[in-house]
Amino acid sequence: MTARAAGPRRPTGAAGPRHATGAAGPARPARTARSAPRARAPVGLSHDKIVTAALRMIDRHGLAGFSTRKLGAALRCEAMALYWYFPSKEALLDAVVARLVAPLGAAATAGPAGLDWLEALRRVARAYRDIAREHPHAFALLATRRFASAGAYGFLEQLLALAEQHGVPPRTAARTYRVVSSYCNGFALNELAGEREADDPGIAKLRSGFPRVDAAFAWLGPEHLDDTFEHGLDLLLGALRPGRTAR
Repeated sequence: MTARAAGPRRPTGAAGPRHATGAAGPARPARTARSAPRARAPVGLSHDKIVTAALRMIDRHGLAGFSTRKLGAALRCEAMALYWYFPSKEALLDAVVARLVAPLGAAATAGPAGLDWLEALRRVARAYRDIAREHPHAFALLATRRFASAGAYGFLEQLLALAEQHGVPPRTAARTYRVVSSYCNGFALNELAGEREADDPGIAKLRSGFPRVDAAFAWLGPEHLDDTFEHGLDLLLGALRPGRTAR
């Protein structure tokens, strides 16, 4: 849930300049010494179909199990056929990020007219955590990659426009977004790590040797996660409300 200024990034797949990943149609790949350009895009593929298949593969096998070669096999095409739509694997992953954050725009603008800016952030924070729970293997893309697609920037544009409507200065809006998004990333990653711990009986045995830690874990179980998340949001958003002393 992080944003960066747009800039060039060296592609890792086919040669050529980076293209926006929000485009609906295929981009003809640049000619290389090893491959001649095709006369037309491969039949049966589309931007949406490729992104859907990529997200499904990551959900099932994790990022370590994802590759354009495997994706091509799943789509019954050569891996190079994907480069009609994405100039590189990195651009494809950016498009997956855009797909994941799509619900956040609706969360930012949902609710009654005149919704408070910080309450809109609360809705976005909840929706962001939902993404982590629905796509635990793909969530690392959101937590570790900067926004680099029209879809992802579109969500952020909506959120900042809402802040502007409520008279929030640009610097305050940017800092507030960064603080809340960092909290959401940290909490979601911690929650996913806790799920892995629950599947390891050796962790509980080790913890039993530390009585205070073991007692504290009675309040750190999955049944308390919703309450803990809301408690953190209350503390954070309360401190960010206008009138509070800030540096």
